Amino acid sequence: MASVSNSVGPPRMWSVFKELFNTVESSISRREAFAQQDLEAALQRHKPDFASLLKNPDKNAADQNLVKNANVNGLPVHGQQGLRTFTSDFISEALTLSDLFELNELAAVDLLRMGEIQQSYFPGFSRGLVAVILYYDGKASLVGALRMLIQARKGRTWALPGLSDDLVATATRFTDQVMNENLVSRILNLLETISVTSELSRLQQPAFRALGPPKHRKMVTDKVTEIQQGLTDCLFCWSCQASLSRQEVLLLLGHLARDSSVNADGTLTNVALTLLLALLYSIDVRVLEEEDVEVLMNQLPVISDATYRQDVHREICSVTPWANPGLKAVVQFAWALTLHRLSQYLDLGDMCDLEELLVNAAIEGGLFFFLRTAVIANSGFHEEEYYVRKVHTLITDFIEHMPLKVKELRNYGDETARIIVASQQEGIDPPPNLSRDFEHMLTMIGELYGKDPLNLELALEYWCPSDSLMPPSFPGYSGPYNVHPSQRQISLFKFVRLAGDLLLAPLFVPYISMLTGLANGTQSAHQCFNLLKMNGASAAGSQLSTVSWDHFFMSLNQYFINLRQEAPPTAERIQAYHYYRCGITPQEVDGLRAVLQLITLVVKKDENARIALSENQQWLPLVVLFGLVSCSIPPKLKAELLCTLAAFARTPETGAALWQSMEMSQILQTVSTARGSGGIQIELEEIEARNEEYPLTLAFMELISVLTENPIPAGLGIRIRAPGFQPYIDFLKDSVFLKFTSRAYKKPEEKWEVGAAVLEIFHKLLSAYEVIGEDFLDKPYEVQGEGILAANKPPGFVLMVHMMNESGMLKMILFVLEEAIQAFEKYVPFPGKSALEKVALLCLKMIEAALEKQHEFLDALRQSGASLIVTQMDRLLLGINPRTGRPDYLVNIAKYVAHAAYLPKHALSALHILIGVCQSPLVQTKIVGLFTADEKFSQDLLHGFAMCLESDEPEKVEAKEDYLDIDVSLSQVRNRLREDIVWLLLSTIDHPAPNLAHFLLGFELRKPVDKTNLQDPGVLGCPRTCLHSLVTLLSRGLDSQAGPTCLYLMPKLAELAYHMVYVLSTNSQTYGPTLRYLRMHDFFYRQCQHLPFQSQLSEDSLLMHQSWLLKSVVVELRVTSVNRQRSHAQRMMNLLLSESPDTQSKFAQMDGGFDPDYVTFGDDYSGASHLRSANPAFVDGQVCRKLSSILSSVDFSFGYPGELELEVFSKAAVELLMENCELRNEQGLALCNVKLLHRILLRECSGMTGAQSAIIARDIQQICSNAVERNAYKETIYRRRQAFDAWRQTIEILLTACPLDLLDGERRQKLLFELLQDLLDKVSKSDAVSELTSPVAGVILTLMAHLTQCFVTPQSAYDQLTDHAQYVSMLDGQNALPGSHDISTILGEVVTGSRTQYASSFQVVLRGLLDHVMRSSSSAQRVRAYLYGALLYYLEIARKPKPLEISASASVERSVASRLANRESEYERLAKENADTLNSYGQNLMDIICRDACDGHDVGRMLALACLDVILTDDYRQAWLNHLSSKGYLQHIIEMFLKDDAQLQALLLPQPEPLRALYIFQSKICMLTKTAATLHGARILLECGVMSRLVECSVFDLRPEPDRAMEGFIPSVLTRYRQQILFPVLRLCLSLLTSFGSGNQFAASQVLKFIVAHADVFMSILRDRHSVLTLESLQELQLTTAVVCRAAVDDGVEEFLLSDAVHTESLGTIRRLQRQMFALLPKYCPSEKQPKRTPEQAAGGLGLDARSEEERADLAVQMQIITEEILANVITLCRTLIAKPGAKSKEAQILFEPSLAEGMARNLRGFEDLTGNLGNNSSRPLNLGVIVYLLSASAHLFMTTLESHKQLYHKYLNVADMSTEVLKEFYVGEKRISDKMSMQQRNQMVSQRLGFILHFKSKELQLLSYVIENCMLILWHHLEFFLVSCKPLDAKTSLLRRYATNQMRKLNDASMQEAAFDAMETGGVDSCVGGLSQDQLMQLKREAVACINETLLKRLEEMEKCYTSGRTRFGFVTAMVRRLRRLLRLHTL
Repeated sequence: MASVSNSVGPPRMWSVFKELFNTVESSISRREAFAQQDLEAALQRHKPDFASLLKNPDKNAADQNLVKNANVNGLPVHGQQGLRTFTSDFISEALTLSDLFELNELAAVDLLRMGEIQQSYFPGFSRGLVAVILYYDGKASLVGALRMLIQARKGRTWALPGLSDDLVATATRFTDQVMNENLVSRILNLLETISVTSELSRLQQPAFRALGPPKHRKMVTDKVTEIQQGLTDCLFCWSCQASLSRQEVLLLLGHLARDSSVNADGTLTNVALTLLLALLYSIDVRVLEEEDVEVLMNQLPVISDATYRQDVHREICSVTPWANPGLKAVVQFAWALTLHRLSQYLDLGDMCDLEELLVNAAIEGGLFFFLRTAVIANSGFHEEEYYVRKVHTLITDFIEHMPLKVKELRNYGDETARIIVASQQEGIDPPPNLSRDFEHMLTMIGELYGKDPLNLELALEYWCPSDSLMPPSFPGYSGPYNVHPSQRQISLFKFVRLAGDLLLAPLFVPYISMLTGLANGTQSAHQCFNLLKMNGASAAGSQLSTVSWDHFFMSLNQYFINLRQEAPPTAERIQAYHYYRCGITPQEVDGLRAVLQLITLVVKKDENARIALSENQQWLPLVVLFGLVSCSIPPKLKAELLCTLAAFARTPETGAALWQSMEMSQILQTVSTARGSGGIQIELEEIEARNEEYPLTLAFMELISVLTENPIPAGLGIRIRAPGFQPYIDFLKDSVFLKFTSRAYKKPEEKWEVGAAVLEIFHKLLSAYEVIGEDFLDKPYEVQGEGILAANKPPGFVLMVHMMNESGMLKMILFVLEEAIQAFEKYVPFPGKSALEKVALLCLKMIEAALEKQHEFLDALRQSGASLIVTQMDRLLLGINPRTGRPDYLVNIAKYVAHAAYLPKHALSALHILIGVCQSPLVQTKIVGLFTADEKFSQDLLHGFAMCLESDEPEKVEAKEDYLDIDVSLSQVRNRLREDIVWLLLSTIDHPAPNLAHFLLGFELRKPVDKTNLQDPGVLGCPRTCLHSLVTLLSRGLDSQAGPTCLYLMPKLAELAYHMVYVLSTNSQTYGPTLRYLRMHDFFYRQCQHLPFQSQLSEDSLLMHQSWLLKSVVVELRVTSVNRQRSHAQRMMNLLLSESPDTQSKFAQMDGGFDPDYVTFGDDYSGASHLRSANPAFVDGQVCRKLSSILSSVDFSFGYPGELELEVFSKAAVELLMENCELRNEQGLALCNVKLLHRILLRECSGMTGAQSAIIARDIQQICSNAVERNAYKETIYRRRQAFDAWRQTIEILLTACPLDLLDGERRQKLLFELLQDLLDKVSKSDAVSELTSPVAGVILTLMAHLTQCFVTPQSAYDQLTDHAQYVSMLDGQNALPGSHDISTILGEVVTGSRTQYASSFQVVLRGLLDHVMRSSSSAQRVRAYLYGALLYYLEIARKPKPLEISASASVERSVASRLANRESEYERLAKENADTLNSYGQNLMDIICRDACDGHDVGRMLALACLDVILTDDYRQAWLNHLSSKGYLQHIIEMFLKDDAQLQALLLPQPEPLRALYIFQSKICMLTKTAATLHGARILLECGVMSRLVECSVFDLRPEPDRAMEGFIPSVLTRYRQQILFPVLRLCLSLLTSFGSGNQFAASQVLKFIVAHADVFMSILRDRHSVLTLESLQELQLTTAVVCRAAVDDGVEEFLLSDAVHTESLGTIRRLQRQMFALLPKYCPSEKQPKRTPEQAAGGLGLDARSEEERADLAVQMQIITEEILANVITLCRTLIAKPGAKSKEAQILFEPSLAEGMARNLRGFEDLTGNLGNNSSRPLNLGVIVYLLSASAHLFMTTLESHKQLYHKYLNVADMSTEVLKEFYVGEKRISDKMSMQQRNQMVSQRLGFILHFKSKELQLLSYVIENCMLILWHHLEFFLVSCKPLDAKTSLLRRYATNQMRKLNDASMQEAAFDAMETGGVDSCVGGLSQDQLMQLKREAVACINETLLKRLEEMEKCYTSGRTRFGFVTAMVRRLRRLLRLHTL
């Protein structure tokens, strides 16, 4: 890298190395499948960087000039186009960086620029300081990548698991290439130049000042140390995997010879230690014993290189002194062992004799002492497996292969021991030059194996099973069937045994220390126990071995006896122990301590040994140990005794005995005496405090800690004091904890060790405390000599009281936290740092535990009514700190989160405290105020939280048996920390603003949250927040094929992160800023590209991630659609709905933008398929839509856990217990608390022993496993339901909220068919779980509703189709119609026969629906209801819409009908296919639907009845009707009317019960109405007695009075009566009468019975006494008149009634009804002058004055139509009564008086006699003039309406040509046309409005035409009678006779006319028309000429020409006009 001035861009010093490190880490550490290809490319690209490791680009004058002129000319910047200029300050800093690191100037610019970019990761640091950190971080990344590559290569020492062969081969090949370029020499040179001291001194130079505050200093120091260690690790790994060459070994030897670096404690530095081990592995040839020797001969340089051994040996044996002689001794020792091994394979010549010399030289150089003090004592030695194994190999090889040398060492050791003993006896010091190598060797072995954090248990090689070495005569010999140990194991065990034989006193302690180290393990401890036991047993009859249990405990017992005899009086024993130490020497104290340490370790590790020793009645160890504690011995020895007792206390039974022994011995004085306090308290205060050492206190607290592992005896001290643990708590609190910070300490770390020990006890007691109400009440106990005392409270209760008050204990905890965080913020090492970290952690855990229990504690306190006063913890933590005067307790606690990188456990506990405090919304503002008061702290806290979330620590799969308490690892702590941070955000985001979540997520706190403008970190001074971290976390890997890396590296955190995104997207305050920020980063689109997420663990593990993401996408789609951000919504829809895998690349630009040219999705569809494969991406070999693949990822099948098979426990009891242990989690799932269940089961079976205990253990295991499986089942079902629910929401939003034109027409239909078939296919599987299939029914209903909308033509569109069918084509259909795009599209579908196109798909969907109905359980009423609703929607598709008649031309009507013939056949064909499909399921389906219609949930019944309603319509074979009848379902429905009657009566009360019965009754009647639509159905209904049951119902007689009150949500009583009761029944009557026809007397009589039975109701309706007419009242009158006019007119019916004596009175009722009908005629006659009822009047009658003007106008039109229908019904009755069917004219009826006076009036209301008759309800008939008036007014109204219709129809045809102002005239009020609407939308709205108006105009013309024709017939009939057949009274001829003899020619028959006016045959004409004189006749003639003039007749003729031409009745009006003219011409003159 000489110069880079000609390069395309400046060299990058950090980003490229960081990317390289991430790529290598992804491939090797994370083992990502898609990273290997990137790895190979990265390695080739960075090969020069590896070869010139850590070499900076050289400085260059040309580059320097470019940089100096960068403020003018600019410089190229990577990733940006063009040149960028920089400020002068920037250039100056870059040049300073270049001088500081001897770095190329352009590289310095890039480094400084990256520092500026990354500044948000380092708040408080300038860009220059950040650049310094990045410089070292880049180098560390490069070295770290090299280390991982060497570790992954193929080698001789290890092989990383999980790596593919290709990856290993790649790493091996690349590292070989790199290392062959003299990289070892480069590394060693770097190690000599790079050091923390040199780097810091360079950075501190005044010219650079590149070292910042302490935190920056620590970060730089850590990075430099990381670089150093990384380089040595590279060398170490290479030595282990591939041996160093001769030259490289010599270089390494030379480096070690010059290395004198040691730590402050004398141990080797980590760098020197690693280099030493690298050399040891490099010269190690032990691999020859494990692999093929011949192959390795050529691979090991020590064998293959001829000069290797000589050169290395010469260097090792050189007389040149090494800087550290100990290193040379170790190397010589290892080389001697290597030569010894090589001698077994090679002829070494003269070197064979040099082994012993080398070993001697090494030993003389202090080998074992150096190994112990410099190597093994290194703090990181035992953390590295291969370090420990290498030293272990050296020692064991030495013992095994050089036994003579070991024996020689032992001899020298014995000699030295004798000299020492002699010197001691003589009272002189031993000689200083004595050889203590054997002693050091024993001690070194003990320390080597004394620590085993990795659980290697290498010490097991030193032990052999005792039986294998026992002689057969030994009592414990078990036979010859033992596995014989290896020779190596025998040699090592022999060394252990022989080293203890004839052991002299000076060697006793080292040997015991070695045994202690070798016993560090469960099996090792057991072997050690057996060895010491065997030593004692083998010495029987001879001298007792000094290394045996017998000797140990006999010695302890002897000491106890001697010291007890020498002890002073009891009162002064503790205080004066140092005056009576003549019985024990310091050497004996050391020996006793060593023995006690051995006993402690064996007892702690081996439970069997612990039980055997404690129960030995010969030794009585517990008694002896307690006795020695009470003697006058040194505190350290007492401490060891207490530690030994603590080890014995691990057994619960022993622990209980120790409690009593402690009480009796009064080690801690719990009973007050006259002599004052004593025991350990005096030891602490007077002895340990004076000595400034506290071993006894620490040991005592260890004993208490072990004893409290098990429940404290309830009656502790009950006989001598008030029972309880209170004295111990008081001592620990008052004497230890509250004073430990104020005492003096010789060792600074011991201060924090004391605090940690006492806090550990407190935390244990507090965590185990379960709040019980009884604890708040005092329990009295009687104590001898003391009277009645209150029992002490449980220790947890006492601690809770202290924690919930401003006690000294809480103050001390908060003080320690403050002191600790201040020490940590200095970022410098100090003695006791680890102990202080532990104290701080325990303080945090104390507060955390108190917060968890405080609510339960306060609830119990309130219920108990105790007088105890406590304060909530959150208030205490928000209190004032007396040291600072500010409420900063929570600030100090929150600071620990900022130190999560170094103190993750502290951060987690502090976070839990924050979560506990933030549960209350009231404290949110206070907390935010505290955290934002100091800007620096605020930045640090934000940065701390953000960095915690961005930690890339992968999650590890936890075991399923999580009910077992297992210590969590540091990695799990970090993972939990990240997850709990998100939980904190989730739990506080909904609190009132500003809250903690708003602060941590970066929202505005001083103005409304929704006004926040979120920016990237560093932009506009925006800090890095948790939101940035979450987005970064979820965005990692989005550009790769594998998708987001967080899904498989940290799935739990990823789920919470997606949840957080969803919550932010739905929160009313945060959704706007959040969605804008995410949209800026194209977040949702990039995420959705990887849907559905594929999991590497299980199919369901990522469903929750997917569901939260989809729900967020739903919100984004909704928001963008509402805000008209069309491109965003369209782009997302394209992604979700596209079928083609290449579609994404078509519209996704490189910059994430949108291509406007690609505006539609997937035009090419492969068609719907109802058979989907298991692959979520492919269906039948074709790529499917993303939505379909997402649905396929949700598996509906899942097996429920098996049944329990228990041997001891009761299954029912276990099920009840598991139910009681259920707790609801955050999602609301009731999951079994397996830990609680396990604990309860263990407690219940604690007394079981023997063989039954094993069975119970198996049962407990099975129960817990089953509970875990059930929890997993519930969680899986929940995840799948959530995933499906998210999919459902996505579908609903796509179909409803998104712009319709983006998904319309055929594409929409195909999508719906595919989705429906997918869903129905998934629920059709036999193993589908009901919990998952139930929600599908609702989605099917939604999809079917939208599918129906696609096929069911809107009414307005259908009308346009009928009027423009001749212009519509497939090509220009969209432009031919005046409607919108949607309508035209739909019309196009209708024309092209889409029902025929999708015929097979329709039947597939129908069969799927019916199968789902068949499979659904009868108990799943909601599912059935959804399915019935879907079935209704489906069947609606086959319903041909009834066209709205908007044309006044009959010819057009006929032409349209002919053109629509093909569509009619299409509807009929689909309906027939549906019927065949339904019938194919046979009676099973029929029974299901019929049963649901008769019984079940009310909604289900109504929907089932509605389904029957529709099915009966299409059932052309009438199979369903026959089934209903034959199986009795129809009869059952009808018979239930009587039961319904009582319920309906109750519902007519002002405050009714739920209205379900009302709507069910309505549904029944509607279904029966549809049944009655056919003659067969009507006949069946009458046979079942439907009308008879309705006659018996009394509810019809309870017609309420009208009420003008406003209606609310519940309809008024009258509305309920009309709409749900009366109207449906009247329609049923009409359906029956229509089906049977006018000639069926039986049907008419049945209906007439109903009318007569409820005649009062009909009379009340026909009176029509409403002050204000309403729509409902008019509808009621219209239906009533229709039924009466069709039922009560047949003579046969009257004869039927007369045949029954009971109904004789009914004839009068019928006559009254008919008279009431006639009385309606003048009231509803139209008037030419009288204005119509205004919309306001009509609306006011309904209480709808608040409705829009448009709605009021529509209401008025409807009321006008109904009024004309009422008039038509009355006219129909009149026309029917004037003539009987088939009779002569002489039988005709005369209904009106011979007077035409009304015909000449302009207003019918002006006639007093007419109004008087109406008011008095007179039986006198109306004058014939009413008919004339009605005829004239109707004709005038008809012509006016016809003209209006023509004008509107012209506008309807030319909507597209209307101006905006004209269009606005049609829509006013709420639905007015807006300027924002497109012209297409405006035209559509106006077209719909005009079609609606034209429809009513057409209907009005039909009704008026009908009234006019019937009025002409009635008028002609009466005039012919009066003018032709009738003679005046003076002619002596009665009208009755004339009436009977004269005939009238009939022009039209009316049904049921024989039932009219029978009274005229019995009462004469006088009763009908009165008398007619000659004057009256003449007056009639004059009036006839005046009224029926030519103007009226011509108007009628014109009406027929304009309207009725082409109709079936064409010519009728003309004929009637002609006859009227003839009558007037011939008989009026």
